[in-house]
Amino acid sequence: LGASKWLGLKASEIFDKETAEKILIDDNITLKTGYQNIEESFLNLDGKVHHYETQKFVIPRSGQNPLIGGISIDITERRQAEENLKISMNELTEAYKQLDSYNSDNKELKQFAYISSHQLQEPLRTISNYIQIIEEDYSEILDSKALKYFNTIKQSTERMNSLILALSDYSRLGLNKKLQRIDCNKIVNDVIADLQSVINASNASIEVSALPSLKVYEVEFRQLFQNLLANAIKFQKKDSHPEIRIGSEKINGDWQFSVSDNGIGIVSDQIEKIFNMYQRLHINEEEYEGKGIGLAFCKKIIELHQGKIWVESELGQGTTVYFTIPNLIL
Repeated sequence: LGASKWLGLKASEIFDKETAEKILIDDNITLKTGYQNIEESFLNLDGKVHHYETQKFVIPRSGQNPLIGGISIDITERRQAEENLKISMNELTEAYKQLDSYNSDNKELKQFAYISSHQLQEPLRTISNYIQIIEEDYSEILDSKALKYFNTIKQSTERMNSLILALSDYSRLGLNKKLQRIDCNKIVNDVIADLQSVINASNASIEVSALPSLKVYEVEFRQLFQNLLANAIKFQKKDSHPEIRIGSEKINGDWQFSVSDNGIGIVSDQIEKIFNMYQRLHINEEEYEGKGIGLAFCKKIIELHQGKIWVESELGQGTTVYFTIPNLIL
């Protein structure tokens, strides 16, 4: 134990009774086998338990009882390191299990959404077909109230089908991810061209500042701007024309984009809800039609790009949607 004052003393004179008995048992085994390599733990002179790797061996003596010799190495730090490594490996294993569970759950969720959307479409088609048959074959004998009921059912099935298709599209986002360096100006110009009929009908003006070229998922990035521009045009105040501004700036190595409008705005306590699936803040569907899924799409697309998205808005004062795109590696 590193102290000469313990030399010549018996184990019972140094250690507690239990430890001394264990040492005596080990010594007897060594006498029988001639050699023993063991690991043992003792309460050391510093008042702490230390771990030792000890080699015990027999020292013969002519005409006298043999002695037990030994060499001990303090392996306390090594044992602690091994224990820490074991804990870290267990934590890592649990993390991998959890990650695998998340991946599995995510795959199952996507599969569920895809299968459900297709299976739900079939009964809706059946309902729509029968409504159409009834209207065509029995319109002359049905009164106006019955025809109104059937028209309500037909509109409801059409909205349900639209929601199911949106769920299917949402579940497929990011399935065919391929990073490409894309000119964002071209993306926005293409989206504006696609929305030209809506832009003309609303007499919207769109101002686009110079945008960067970035490594993005092209299809999803195009859909992002299409949803944001469509929302900016749609949620407009009466007797006014949409004024939309698109800009970007580089902040701390990431590109931050903004899409601003002069629309109806959002009540402050409702802003956190707008990225939820099927969340409609404007209940008048005749005035502001939609599925309540556009910004949920945007959030998922930004998350695919490892960025962030948020909104700043005041009721009646317009809305600005911000999002960041980091420097993704091809």
